[in-house]
Order: sequence, then C-alpha cells, then structure tokens
Amino acid sequence: MAWRPYDNLIEGELDNTTAGKVRGWLCFYRDGNEPLTVYLDLVGDFHEDIRGCKIRLTNPTPQERNDLLERDGSYMDAFDQHQVGHVGDITAGLQVNGEYPYTPYPYLEWYSEANGRVVLELEPSQVAIVEDRRATLPPLTEEEKTRAASKRKEHFVTELVKLCDAAEASTGKRPLPVVIHAEPKA
Repeated sequence: MAWRPYDNLIEGELDNTTAGKVRGWLCFYRDGNEPLTVYLDLVGDFHEDIRGCKIRLTNPTPQERNDLLERDGSYMDAFDQHQVGHVGDITAGLQVNGEYPYTPYPYLEWYSEANGRVVLELEPSQVAIVEDRRATLPPLTEEEKTRAASKRKEHFVTELVKLCDAAEASTGKRPLPVVIHAEPKA
C-alpha cells in the first residue's frame, strides 16, 4: 500500500542539484483546512532524465482525494509535514537515448520514515524543469544504474516487510509470503 496524494497536490518544487540529495517542498489541498506544506529531505537521486535538476510541480485542479474515495476528513490528515527518507523512482517521463528510464509519464516515489511509500503519478504538463544541470553531469555507467536500481528495490522490500510486520501486529497472523522477484535459473 502507498500514499497517493496526487489529487491533493497544489504545487511544489523538488531539487536534485546536489548529488545524492533530494530536497524540496510540496503543498497539498485539505478540504476545510489550510493547505498542508510538506518538506522533503531524501537520500538518492532522480532518474537520469532529470538527474541534477530542480523541478516544479503544479496541479491546476487540486481536490480532496477522500471525497473521491467517499471517506470523511482529509486524505492528508495523517501525512507527516517532514518527509525524511529515501528516493524511490523519480522521473519526468522524458526519454534518454530513445528510452524512458522508468515510465513515459512523470512518476515520483519516495520512502518516508513517517508515512512509508509515497507515489505521485502526474501528467507531463504538471512538471517543469526550473534548473537544469544535466549537461554538467557525466552519464551514468551501467554499474551505477544497477546499483541505483538495487537500492530502490531494497527500499521497496523493506517497506513490504514493515507492512507485513504491521499486519501481523494488528491481526496476530503473518501475511502469506509473496515472491517479488526471482532470477531466471540458468
């Protein structure tokens, strides 16, 4: 399970101009309350289509996700204002050498110590590059790409283990194991 607050997004900026760090802020709509401004301090980098960039996010029609889900309160009520953790997959959905590094649309994922996995799936018109340092960065080697993918997978698996532990704590039963990835046998 992941937080998916893209309906509530109003605007924000994420900055990866310092290698290995993503910092920024996001502002979210909350029905009946002041907007929630969230600050991000994440370890990791954007995918290579926007690695080294600062991006601006906008949503011309923010709305309350809980209204869509027919739930009371705001979807953002339990969302921590300080998102500290690790970058998952963050891409603007731009091609690099004729291929998409992850998806053909903007996809922003991180692993928050407070809220777990957070995902924003946006339209291309909702993301703009406001500072671009890609030309100053050397291309990633295959080894660097593999290492980054392994770290993202490790964070995902860690999040799944936390979810299983929480389920066991609340129900007294361990969820059935799921195979996430299996290497083909030679």
